[in-house]
Amino acid sequence: MIDLKNMNTNLFNVITNNLKLLIVVGITAAILSVVFSSAVFIAPKYKSTAIIYPSNLGEYSEESPIEQMMQWFESIEIKDRVIAENDLFTHYEIKEDDKLSSYYMLEEYAENITVKETKYESAEIIVLDTDPEKAAKIAVSMITNFNSVIRGVHKKRALEDLNSQKQKLDVIKSEIDSVSKELQNLRVNYGLIDYSTQAREITRGYLKTIEGANKSNINIEGILKLKANIEKKGGDFILYNTTIYDLLKEFSKIHADYNYVLSNYSRVITYTNIVSEPQIPVKKVYPVRWIIVLLSTLGSVAFAFILLLFSAQLKIED
Repeated sequence: MIDLKNMNTNLFNVITNNLKLLIVVGITAAILSVVFSSAVFIAPKYKSTAIIYPSNLGEYSEESPIEQMMQWFESIEIKDRVIAENDLFTHYEIKEDDKLSSYYMLEEYAENITVKETKYESAEIIVLDTDPEKAAKIAVSMITNFNSVIRGVHKKRALEDLNSQKQKLDVIKSEIDSVSKELQNLRVNYGLIDYSTQAREITRGYLKTIEGANKSNINIEGILKLKANIEKKGGDFILYNTTIYDLLKEFSKIHADYNYVLSNYSRVITYTNIVSEPQIPVKKVYPVRWIIVLLSTLGSVAFAFILLLFSAQLKIED
């Protein structure tokens, strides 16, 4: 059975007998931790943050807008743009000709730049950097390049739709031109202009039912010629006339769709609603020196106490 009384006595004796030593160890550890946690040994880092909501991303599979946003921020395309725009290889002192440069860069990126989803379905961008202005600039760059990449994707889709509508317009224009040429031929070579009116007038002239002064001036030869043309080409004229009407109606609809797609293609849309703009930080967030000093001091004193306790136990056993 453990003798708690003797154990407590031994602990107390070790403390009282080595109190000065433990105090010296604690003070020394505190001084050293203050020195080694200074900017000379640990470069301080500043934090710039931004909070943004996704906007106008559209539907993709079953992912919500915030899930889409998080996926895009993880994409290598956005990361590469942010890295290039802010010259992070030079900033993080990574040699680009190193075979593992990409690996080192992504490690630094992950350590200093994070995006996390908030409980309100927004995204919080957090950038740590030794340069406060650089931290804010990187945060702004992430938002800018997010918009740019998404805009590029949407522009590509809109361009595909635009080309598709353009092809439809070209096809219908070609059909209209073809039918118009046939109608023009019927007008010029066969004198067919308005089938209903001309058919009615020919019938009246042919039957000599025209009233008034024109009754005696009926051009029978012209009527017979036009009658023959209507009998020969009247069906074609009706078909082409109906077709051109339908084609023009379809052209109007496709042209409206084309203008709508063109409008979407031409618009400059933003895909983020910024709740909190990135700011240039004033206070550093790393290292937290008082925590380092406290833990170092307590750790050093505890370690020294364990060594003294172990040493005292060895003496008792001897």
